[in-house]
Amino acid sequence: MIRSLQDLIVQHNRTLKPSTQGTGNKNLSLKQGDVVTAKILDFNHKGQAKLLVNGKQLTAQTTVQLPKGQLAQFRVEQTRPHYIFKIVDSTGIQKNILQWMGSAMQASPFQLFHNLFQRIEKNPNDENQKAMMQLFQLLSQMAIKPGDTITPYYLMAFIQRSGLLWENKLKQWLASTQKEIKQDRLKKLMQHDFKGLALDMYQHTQGDNLEMKVALEQMIEQIEQWQLLNHKALSEKGQLYFMLPLLFGNMFHTGELLIDISDARKGRKHPAESMLKASLLLKMTNIGPIKVEAVLFQRQLNIDFWICRDEIITLFKNHESSITQSLGIHGIHIQMIAYHLRDETQFEEMSLIHDIMQSNQHLNTFA
Repeated sequence: MIRSLQDLIVQHNRTLKPSTQGTGNKNLSLKQGDVVTAKILDFNHKGQAKLLVNGKQLTAQTTVQLPKGQLAQFRVEQTRPHYIFKIVDSTGIQKNILQWMGSAMQASPFQLFHNLFQRIEKNPNDENQKAMMQLFQLLSQMAIKPGDTITPYYLMAFIQRSGLLWENKLKQWLASTQKEIKQDRLKKLMQHDFKGLALDMYQHTQGDNLEMKVALEQMIEQIEQWQLLNHKALSEKGQLYFMLPLLFGNMFHTGELLIDISDARKGRKHPAESMLKASLLLKMTNIGPIKVEAVLFQRQLNIDFWICRDEIITLFKNHESSITQSLGIHGIHIQMIAYHLRDETQFEEMSLIHDIMQSNQHLNTFA
């Protein structure tokens, strides 16, 4: 179903010359297999791009980050009902596989679903509401809410439900020899897996509901790119990347968590003798964006906070004793807590994926 990371859904928007305006695909006169050169006029964080192709301006929906002002070559994969373009060559577009995958993670699948759910929720007669409610309930179970704590137990439950392990679950299901309970077990697997439910909903969505089909396809593609990103990051760099759904009342946010176990993989070190690094990035409404880096070595912990407001730094300092006490229960001792003030604009394009893509990533060391 998902063709490639590099596919773009393209709609004819308008031509540059008013005398040749049109709205149909026929105005482009492109055939499947044609290769065209396009200039990228604009690209925004919602994945919407404006392209200049053969003198005509098009809008494209994509999960690939396209650098404004650059030229790229596309092959026409499909012409009806919408054009599908695939990137075949480019100037200035990142080529490294991790960079391609990172550019695809502009929005989490949970954010895409939440946006879709809000649109469907306003239409009580929509036939897809029941299936959407199943996905929303699963998202609510995974989401971090006020008062929750990110523990290893939460992460294990989150990974099981997130869709990251869907293919592994299917492999185990196919290997099962108990045929009489096989179908019932598959249904239960789907009900507790975000990707499984999304795939099932996609298959049962009517073909004329194009908005729903496209939204679900984008959501599934995001999960697949997330899976590929983690496969590459873990095998090559010893890192795991998570997009965490945060639900505070009606406000939905996505947090980022990056766990680095690369030190344990060097020379097959014992976990107790290796450093563990974790980074957390939250972009909150009330307290603003915050980045946290924590490095643990032999139960000694260093913590760095990057914060954009002085009063939030003061708030965190006033709660240092409670943090120390909570960690002390588990035998972890804080060696250092440092605070760094950053301008809020520096957080706008910040993502922990950038940490994965850095070629020379080093763990913090202790003095």
